[in-house]
Amino acid sequence: MPSPEHFIRFGLHTTNHLFKPGVFDLLDINTEEEFNFEQKVGQRNITALEMSAYLEDDWKVSDQLKLNLGLHYSAFAVEGKFYNALQPRLSGRYLINDELSLKGSFSTMRQYIHLLAFEGVGLPTDLWLPTTESIKPQDAYQFAAGVAKNIGKKYELTIEGYYKKMKNLISYKEGRGLFEFTDWQTRVTQGDGSSYGAELFLQKKTGRFTGWIGYTLSWTYRQFADVNFGKKFPYRYDRRHDISLVGQYKLSKKINIGGTWVYGTGNAVTLPNAKVLGFSQGQENFSSNYIENYYSERNGYRMRSYHRFDLGISFVKKKKRHTRTWSIGAYNTYNRQNPFFVFEDTDNVNGEREYMLKQASLFPIIPYINYSFKF
Repeated sequence: MPSPEHFIRFGLHTTNHLFKPGVFDLLDINTEEEFNFEQKVGQRNITALEMSAYLEDDWKVSDQLKLNLGLHYSAFAVEGKFYNALQPRLSGRYLINDELSLKGSFSTMRQYIHLLAFEGVGLPTDLWLPTTESIKPQDAYQFAAGVAKNIGKKYELTIEGYYKKMKNLISYKEGRGLFEFTDWQTRVTQGDGSSYGAELFLQKKTGRFTGWIGYTLSWTYRQFADVNFGKKFPYRYDRRHDISLVGQYKLSKKINIGGTWVYGTGNAVTLPNAKVLGFSQGQENFSSNYIENYYSERNGYRMRSYHRFDLGISFVKKKKRHTRTWSIGAYNTYNRQNPFFVFEDTDNVNGEREYMLKQASLFPIIPYINYSFKF
C-alpha cells in the first residue's frame, strides 16, 4: 500500500502439466478357436510448463470512482514451442449516490488448455487437451457493463450485459469423434466463438426471509471454416435461459428452512435428420446393406430442459465453545428425470423396426442427513 488511494497486489504462478489424452485396451479372446488378441492403442503423453505473473492496483480515484488496473503475463512451453502473451484488464465502479452505482470492465485472456466437447448422441465425453506445436492457444476479450441499485435497506437489484469474443477454439472435424486411434490433433479443427447476454439479479439481504432471484439470457456460438458448411452454430453448452431461485426462512434462532430451484435450457446436440439405406458389392459377389446417417446441421437439436428443486431444514445449537448443526433434506425433491445424455435405439412397432431417441438420466430424488461441528 504505497498510499491510502492505492492497494497493489502481485504474484507468480507455475504449473508443470502431464497430459494423458487416453488409452484404449483392445481385447478379443475366443477359447474355441484358441484365438487371443490383446493390444493397447493410446495417445502419446504430453508434458508442458505453464507460467504466469500478474500486477494489479485498486485505485481509489475519488469517493465516487474506484478503478482496478491489471496486467497479466502468461507463458506456455510445450514440445519445443514457447507461447506467451500480455493480457491487460480494467474494471471500475462509479457511485452516482448511496443507492445507485455503475460498473464496467474490459479484459483480455489467453488459455492454453482446450475443452473438446463431443456434440453427438451418446455418453458425453469432454476432454481437456493442451496447446501443442500445431494447436494454437485460445484468445479472448470480454466487455461487461452493469448498474446496481439498492432498494431501501433490504433489497439489491443488479442488471448486467456482456459480450465475449474467442479465437482458436477447437472442435471435432465433420465425421470425427473420440473413439478413433489416430492422433487427436488430426481430428480437430480450430475456429472462433462468441458469447453475449444479460443478467438480472434481485436479492433480499435482511429479515427472517432472505434469498435471491437470478435470471440470465445468453447466446453462445461457434464457427469453423470446415464444420457445418462454415456457418455458425450453437455450442453444446449454449444455455439460452438460466434461472435460479434461492430462499431461506428462519423459523427461530435454532431452526431455518432453505430451498433452491434451478432451471436451464437443454444442451444442444447433433442428431441425424434422416437415415439412408445403402448397398455395397464386395468380393465373390457378396453384397450387404447398411444404414447411413444424414446430418444437415451441427447442434440443431435441443435436449429436454433441466430443472430441479432442493429442500432442507437445519437445526443449529450454539454452545460456549462450538456450534453444531444437524441438517436433513432432499436433492431433486420432485424426482425430475433430467437428461444426462440421449441415445438412438430401435423398437418393433407393428412388425416394423423404428428408430427412436431415448434419454439416460442420473440422480433421482436423493435424501440426505448432515452433521457439522464448528469451533
